[in-house]
Amino acid sequence: MQTRKSTKIRREQIVNIIRRIISSKGIEDVTISEIAMHMGTTKGAIYRHFKSKRDILNLLIENIEETLMEVIDKSMDKDPIQYLKNILLKQLTLAKNRRKTSLIVILGAMQFSDPSIKKKISQLIEKYLRRIEEILSKAIQSGMVKSEINPRTSAIAFFGLIQSSITMWSYKKFNFVPEELHMQLWNIYHQGIEV
Repeated sequence: MQTRKSTKIRREQIVNIIRRIISSKGIEDVTISEIAMHMGTTKGAIYRHFKSKRDILNLLIENIEETLMEVIDKSMDKDPIQYLKNILLKQLTLAKNRRKTSLIVILGAMQFSDPSIKKKISQLIEKYLRRIEEILSKAIQSGMVKSEINPRTSAIAFFGLIQSSITMWSYKKFNFVPEELHMQLWNIYHQGIEV
């Protein structure tokens, strides 16, 4: 039992170090050697957790998926419109707090030639879109959103709104106030779907 807990804690430490490396140097500099150096340990100790860059990216993608699903779960509201609004704010706040690591991991890993990494990212994005689509479908059923709105297309637009905003602000060193950006983005999105 103790071994699992320390392995979990160690993997969380490794994820945090990987995020720092990505933020400061980029995904291409995430190597077993670089991780070991930042942790003050040997490459052998890191190899107990990861065998390759693919393993590192898999852990990061799993961590991103867990975080994205947690944002959706913690944003829950009976009102589907408020639910979406909450998700948008929490995503922007998370992006500001974590800087660019989640976005860069996704974009960088998509360039990674490994088909299993591309598939895993595709599945992550699909899972996220399905959750947003479900919320939008409830909003349509309750008459809060135009009936002609396609939930799938609207979910993609929602995701795109967040990702494009984060990308833009990453070039400005994330110098934005999440609440202000949230209101501006929400007003644009909500005007497009509201009855």
